[in-house]
Amino acid sequence: MPFRPIKVLIAHDSLIFRSVLSDAMSRDPAFDEIRTVSSFSEAASLLRTYEPDVMIAGAELRGGGAGTLIKELKIPVVAVFPPETDPAEYHRLGAADVILLSKNPEKKSWEAFCSEACVKAKIASAPGKSRVLKTAAAPPKTAASRVIVIGASTGGTDATAEIIKRLPNNLPGIVIVQHMPSGFTKMYAQRLNGLSGISVAEARDGDRVERGSALIAPGGLHLQLKKDAGGYYVKCVQGARVNGHCPSVGVLFDSAAKTAGREAIGVLLTGMGKDGAEGLLHMRQAGAYTIGQDEATCVVYGMPMAAYEIGAVVKQAPLQQIADLIVQHLK
Repeated sequence: MPFRPIKVLIAHDSLIFRSVLSDAMSRDPAFDEIRTVSSFSEAASLLRTYEPDVMIAGAELRGGGAGTLIKELKIPVVAVFPPETDPAEYHRLGAADVILLSKNPEKKSWEAFCSEACVKAKIASAPGKSRVLKTAAAPPKTAASRVIVIGASTGGTDATAEIIKRLPNNLPGIVIVQHMPSGFTKMYAQRLNGLSGISVAEARDGDRVERGSALIAPGGLHLQLKKDAGGYYVKCVQGARVNGHCPSVGVLFDSAAKTAGREAIGVLLTGMGKDGAEGLLHMRQAGAYTIGQDEATCVVYGMPMAAYEIGAVVKQAPLQQIADLIVQHLK
């Protein structure tokens, strides 16, 4: 189905917030018309004539807030929270998604926030599987014994979604670690599930890694790739932070190097720090094909840069080319 631009309503009492986010969305071709309001009453008035596909609303919006909007509106609402706020109530109310503002108002923090807001707005507004970009050509069925592992951090929610929606639905199974806290990964998986024919779910201990499906590491648990006579499966394990994170990309990549070797494809996307760099190197040393996102398309060129500098990356590429590289390697 052809791509349909998304109409957005941003409701927040901060002029800076509304300005920065609307500017970021206006540069993304996925969004068509972007309106902004500063209070619940303005939102209610505008909605009489404007029918957005999704609303991004502040949790403490004057006159009602995101909770009131979630209860009263039939459109998906992405709720935005100040730092150190517990958004559990808004999950229970039925928020399409939630975003926490950074404590640090630096440029990179705003860029990461806007990137996350854009991808969550796209996912929340997707009706079923209708908004799907043209996918790469499907590989032959002989690729069934393979496995794809993806790791990402800051800016990665958007980057991972970009790859998922471009992939055909008969690929080998995909396993993903996205740095996210507990309580967020299940909803993120649910939203990704509507972007393409690939079935996406939050991983549970013992889940099989099956063709045409993707598993996302639960927040707060490490994810390891295992293999038995029936094929690949995952283990969800508790443990200390590795490279500063739980789940850690490095833990997944190290397990893929040991378990899958040359049968694996490893992809390291945008993110701060070095998590996953050494694990990707171990995958390459075990014969895997490894891809790193390039600097120009990263929100934060940290993890992919660290991997590239130690020789872990077979191919460095722009985000928009990574899906094609995966498919081409599987032929």
